[in-house]
Amino acid sequence: MTRDGKAVPKPKRDPISALVLRLTIVTVAVLLLAAGAASWLSLRSFDPLFQPELARKAQTVGGLIGAQIDRGLGVRIPLNHMTGLDALLAAEVGRHDDIAYIAVTDPAGHIVAAAGKPLAGIAAVPAERLSGPADGRLVRGFVDVERPLLGGTAAASEPAGALHVGVDSAFLAKASTDLALDVLSVVIVSVLLIFEVLQLVVNLAMRRVLTLRLLADRAEEGDFRATLPAISGSLPGQSTAMAASTDDRMLEKGIRAALDGVNARYAVLAARVAELRRRLGDDDPRVDRAEAGLAVLASRFRFRDPASASPPPAPLNLVFLRLPVFLFCLSEELSRPFLPAYAKSFAGEVPWLTPDMVVSLPITLFMLIWALSQPGGARFSERWGRARSFTIGALLGSVSLALTASAGSLFELMLWRCLTALGYGLVLITAQGIVVDHSTPRNRAAGMAMFIGALLAAGVCGPVGGGIIADQIGFRATFLLGAVLALGSGLSVSLLLLRGRDGARAPAGAAPRPAMGSALPLFRDFRFSALMVLSAIPTKIASTAFLFCLVPLLLTADGATKAEIGRVQMMYFVAFILVSPLAASLSDRWQARRGFIAAGGIGTLASCLPIVATHALWGPPLAIALFGLSQALVGAPQLTLVSQIAREGGLQETAAIGWYRLIERLGGALGPVTAMAVAVATSYREAMLGIGLLCGASALLFWILFRTGRPPRHPGRRRHDRDVL
Repeated sequence: MTRDGKAVPKPKRDPISALVLRLTIVTVAVLLLAAGAASWLSLRSFDPLFQPELARKAQTVGGLIGAQIDRGLGVRIPLNHMTGLDALLAAEVGRHDDIAYIAVTDPAGHIVAAAGKPLAGIAAVPAERLSGPADGRLVRGFVDVERPLLGGTAAASEPAGALHVGVDSAFLAKASTDLALDVLSVVIVSVLLIFEVLQLVVNLAMRRVLTLRLLADRAEEGDFRATLPAISGSLPGQSTAMAASTDDRMLEKGIRAALDGVNARYAVLAARVAELRRRLGDDDPRVDRAEAGLAVLASRFRFRDPASASPPPAPLNLVFLRLPVFLFCLSEELSRPFLPAYAKSFAGEVPWLTPDMVVSLPITLFMLIWALSQPGGARFSERWGRARSFTIGALLGSVSLALTASAGSLFELMLWRCLTALGYGLVLITAQGIVVDHSTPRNRAAGMAMFIGALLAAGVCGPVGGGIIADQIGFRATFLLGAVLALGSGLSVSLLLLRGRDGARAPAGAAPRPAMGSALPLFRDFRFSALMVLSAIPTKIASTAFLFCLVPLLLTADGATKAEIGRVQMMYFVAFILVSPLAASLSDRWQARRGFIAAGGIGTLASCLPIVATHALWGPPLAIALFGLSQALVGAPQLTLVSQIAREGGLQETAAIGWYRLIERLGGALGPVTAMAVAVATSYREAMLGIGLLCGASALLFWILFRTGRPPRHPGRRRHDRDVL
């Protein structure tokens, strides 16, 4: 109820979103039941099937190595004088993930040669344990498969020693857990893919109806410029009868006639005012009153330009932007789990740099080129058109990813990563331009949410899928798959989004880009400088340092597979998706944006504790989930404070947000270099702790120094109502 007692109408429920939600729920339920049944049957038969196979494999490996040692004993070489025995055992242990150790012992229980971490520091084993059961014979928790070594001066019935092959007794349990986690990860990725496909299919099926709704929304806001496209411009391959029924054509004809009539009456009114000026002259007060009334009408409503020869643009459904953006971002996210290891493989070419510093170079160049390409990419897309720019960026990304797969040196890798960054930056800034061009202040937030949702969905699917694929078919094949996805995103733009529309040029009403001088008034405001130096830059340093470098390298050093690294990285995006809307809502409701930013910085420090304090398997996933939660607390309040500072200072919000994003991404370029420089002097865990301390200390300083008082307003400046990410 309002103050005057009138009932407030409830917001209308979107039938398209409701339909997509119901279809997604049904499809996900069927998928979960099928995946759950298949997983349960697989896990149920996993242990009984593989336990004997694992024992047989250990016996086979022991037999092959034992045969080589027996040949040496046969020519009277004692065990303790066989050269290269340790190297032979180490090579065999490194060849098999399921074999924990291999050892050679003499009859007294002394270890003559050994390989494998479980035997580190063990020189002998009591004789009673050697004759005991296989479980825990040499090391507790490991099943020992023993093979006698015969030959030499001893009789055939008296072995000269024994070869021991150890298998972790919990190996199958760990393998079962990994399999279950892989299945769960695939189910999560499948759910997101199903959601993207269902959204596309439903919106394609209801394309004409949604266009009518967009027209109605525009007309309700006072924008009468748009019109309906011709029915023949529907989906490729559809007949006119399939594209629209008779009732649909009648409805569209009526809407088109109504819009044409409104614009025609405005054109007649403008012509009558012009004729009145011609007849009565400029000094007649009636002319001034007529022109003032026409100006008021034009300020409240938007009509077509009668002098324009180009047809009025049809409304654009921004849902069709999700799939191209999702595919392109997915092509880049696939390489996240293994890119540091791939870069590290070229470390031998630069002996004057440590391997960790070599890892940081391609990632730093990618972030730097991406940040610096944003202003030029925005101008390029406005000059050459959104559709063409998106396609060029997607093709550039596809070609550079394919070339990355065939990189033969560190220089080539850095060059192709720079080209990938150019394509990535051009695609994302063009996609944001499409949202701005085809939305109004009333629905721009929803359009940006659609765009950001595609980025986050790719962030969840990419690391998991890329890790599993890289484990199965290798790094280079995964890069090639990313190239195919990037190419598909460029084709989908032409087929789904801007085919036959005004995509060749940006709209004439697009606002000019802010000049370089617009940064000076911003940085004169101490609050903006404090926000950039104490929050935006440290937050982005931590983001790129943790996700791109430290976590993948740390987990790789601990023996994790690429699939495990991808699952850990996925936790960041899952936590961010779950927490970010709530954090944005609460920060607006409580008006406590400074507190949320400070809490996010301190939370980044706290997220390092699970990795630093323990080596348990649950440490990295928990740490990355806490890190994603902390980053979610910071994102929306930072952007809101930037807009608030610009408004209170009488500055353009577009310029302020543009500089904020540029500085933030330049901070992201510092992340890999900073992380690797600290890691070279200390370790990966200590580097994470150091960057966490940087974020925590910066957050405390921000809390102390930042004040929300309003500075004096600059006269003559107007607020700009366009948002740019």
